Amino acid sequence: MTLSKRTPYPAAGSSAEFPRLPFIHPLAAVDGLVTLGEGCSIWAGAVLRADMNTIRLGAWVNIQDNTTLHTDSRSSIEIGDYTLVGHNAMLHGCRIGRGCMIGIGSIVLDHAEIGDGAMVTAGCLIRGGKKIPAGALVLSKGEELRIVPGAAKTALTIAGSLEYAALARRFLDGVFGPFSKEEELGFLEQAREVIERAGLDPRKAAARES
Repeated sequence: MTLSKRTPYPAAGSSAEFPRLPFIHPLAAVDGLVTLGEGCSIWAGAVLRADMNTIRLGAWVNIQDNTTLHTDSRSSIEIGDYTLVGHNAMLHGCRIGRGCMIGIGSIVLDHAEIGDGAMVTAGCLIRGGKKIPAGALVLSKGEELRIVPGAAKTALTIAGSLEYAALARRFLDGVFGPFSKEEELGFLEQAREVIERAGLDPRKAAARES
């Protein structure tokens, strides 16, 4: 495992406490050709197994409990900055952009690509080779996917990623309990700064895709 040195700070003027080094929960497994960006957090039961190809995570990415990332000889995994991967998800040999959400229990298969700022809601199956446009909202409708251009709530995703970075700091300090309303509003304000700085507005992304 290696640590990436090319990583941005969450937002200018931030008052929250964020860890600079990646956080790996004691019950997570990170093996092989894995590169973790600054401020990443890998939570209990998550498995990142890069025995045949690389897994590269950008800055401030969180991989939540019991999620699996795996590669094979022909497909690596790349995940962009500020992306949130929910509990019990499975990613195999795919590319996930910046500021994306992969919802609880979703599966993203080989050579699929998720555009910057997109939201894949809980329980979606993104089949191999499928391309999801930047800023899109993806919903599961039985065996079909409904893709709504420009409807992703990217600010909430990025706020969640910053919240998870703060949770990692709390875990290391042995602090547990809810965030205050002021803290939650702070994460959202910082997320809006990130969107502006990184060009991740979902409506503008949809316009560029059209």
